[in-house]
Amino acid sequence: MTQLIYSTEKVRNAEGRVIKNPRHFLAPVEGVTKVYIAGDWPKIRRAYEAAGVSVSPVEEMRALPGRAKVPAPKPDKPDTDPKLDQA
Repeated sequence: MTQLIYSTEKVRNAEGRVIKNPRHFLAPVEGVTKVYIAGDWPKIRRAYEAAGVSVSPVEEMRALPGRAKVPAPKPDKPDTDPKLDQA
């Protein structure tokens, strides 16, 4: 099973998948079973759907079985002074 991700940016949980830049898309890759797309690339979506391949937004992508899921980065927490919290 081969899964592709089309994205112009770094993608979390991409382990075990191939990442391609959508700007260089010419035609669907043979043997692909699932495609994830980051952004609006209707030409890519239509081409893979016409080939019978499932296409989803990258936001719906999950870690592959047997692969550890990369946790979402936590927002930076401002340093607090415990003395100020006692007020």
